[in-house]
Amino acid sequence: MNLDSLHVEEEFGILSSDDIYLDCILVKPKDLTDDQIEVIYVWVPRYPLTKTNLINCARQDINAEWRQGRSAHLVFDLRGTGDSDGRLGDKQFDRDLEGIKLWAEERFGEINIVFQGLPDGHGQAAVFPVRPGVIFEYYHYSTPIRAGQQAAKIHPPLLYLSTPGNFSLVDDVLCYRLAKSGYEVYGMDPLRYLLHASSKKRLKLADQWSDLKLFLSTIPEKPILIGQPLGAGLALLWTCGLERAQGVIAIGKAQDVFDAWHIFENDNPHSYFINRYLYQLAPRPAVFVLIEGKELGGDPREIAAFYASTSHPRLADKTREVSPRYLLKLLAWIENEINLDES
Repeated sequence: MNLDSLHVEEEFGILSSDDIYLDCILVKPKDLTDDQIEVIYVWVPRYPLTKTNLINCARQDINAEWRQGRSAHLVFDLRGTGDSDGRLGDKQFDRDLEGIKLWAEERFGEINIVFQGLPDGHGQAAVFPVRPGVIFEYYHYSTPIRAGQQAAKIHPPLLYLSTPGNFSLVDDVLCYRLAKSGYEVYGMDPLRYLLHASSKKRLKLADQWSDLKLFLSTIPEKPILIGQPLGAGLALLWTCGLERAQGVIAIGKAQDVFDAWHIFENDNPHSYFINRYLYQLAPRPAVFVLIEGKELGGDPREIAAFYASTSHPRLADKTREVSPRYLLKLLAWIENEINLDES
């Protein structure tokens, strides 16, 4: 089936709450009327990036929902970027998001609106092309300690994966605080990479390892990977296949991320079965974290199985909150194990 025939795109403009023209594209399933749409997913570009980086994400998600989808996806340019009006440097993006919310309510009535991503943050947004049509969108949080060469010890850099589709204010603050503590942090919403990478064909694990190997070659030192819920599964399998990764912290639910049939070539359930690959982690340290009281906080049985499938050094832990102080404690343990192995 030609997936291009499964969706339609509508180009138009929206006025922000202070009357700035915002250039938009609405992507929705073909033949779906406005009154049938139940949720609008708004792909928020990270300043100064534009909707050009996000339109393929919207198309890929819509095409995956063609059997039962009742959602539409909106991509747009922030004020002062792309095809929108406004002055470069005007960062009143809350007014852009408010304008989109008012437009959605006027057109669709009471509807669920999900904003995916932050328009701005502490990290500098950038993209890195790994192959034609496939990019890594990431946010670089540079540590002032590293820049000023004031630290007696330089920590490894961090590749931080948010929950797919939800790089939130909490993630931005965590990355910022880790950078302030001396870590060079590269944050990302892995869903944006995955949707780009799978737009032509579903992904094999080897495809991701190849893409990640190229991206990590741009980072001067070997990183530690941190994966938030669902991103944890990616962090584990990516670390397994990348010798350049020094260790991994997997937080919360992990295996379920690979259920996305439109992204992963998962017809064979063993292809993405995490336990099958975990033997490749040692002697690199691995941490498995259960977040208590959270829907995506993880399953104690899954974490126990991960722990049993790995060799030392390994750590299973639980917490009620993933705070900067908590992550710094885990990172200190990983770095200590790395140093012991090197000695």
